[in-house]
Amino acid sequence: MAEPLTSNEQNTGVSLYVVLAFGLIVAVVFFLAAGVPYLLPGSESIRGFAGREPWILAHIVAGGAAIFIGPFQIWMGLRRKALSVHRKLGYAYLTSIAVSSVSAFYLAATTLNGWMFGLGLAGLGLAWVVTTGLAVIAVRKHDYLQHQEWMIRSYVVTFGFVFFRIFVVGSSILEVGEIRERLTVASWICWSLPLLVTEAAIQGRKIFRV
Repeated sequence: MAEPLTSNEQNTGVSLYVVLAFGLIVAVVFFLAAGVPYLLPGSESIRGFAGREPWILAHIVAGGAAIFIGPFQIWMGLRRKALSVHRKLGYAYLTSIAVSSVSAFYLAATTLNGWMFGLGLAGLGLAWVVTTGLAVIAVRKHDYLQHQEWMIRSYVVTFGFVFFRIFVVGSSILEVGEIRERLTVASWICWSLPLLVTEAAIQGRKIFRV
């Protein structure tokens, strides 16, 4: 039987659902534009990963699964709807992150774009594992509010791939810095800045409610 919603959970509001819906739309567009080209036969995009093709493909497919599953997971968790489906999708989300994060660490360690870029990607992978892992620990301890908050953080990190591409494309259009500089800055800012904004929103909401 589902636990009753607390007053804090009931006051979540529609804004988060609007964000989730918008995020899902952006994720679909992103995957079609940036992910699918790697999966096509004879892809030009994948040539930059010669000798590492299985790793980048696993990263893209598993990461794509996580980015699509995330909004439904958060929505069902907040609404306490279809909890059996929610649990099954949760296992799929965890598996996707496990596969994609392992491949991300390998790609970061073997990158040709410099160690600072690789370290930024490794930081993204570590943030992914930590936020998702704490979400799992929280639900195991039946701390559902903490589970929801850490799942939101986890999905923000999952969305880091989208933020990465937006930053790189935007800075390229504006011709800011060299390509390696853009990639390096993007590898750090794509997860650290969104996490900072998310944390400020989560904790600030509690502070101002009091």
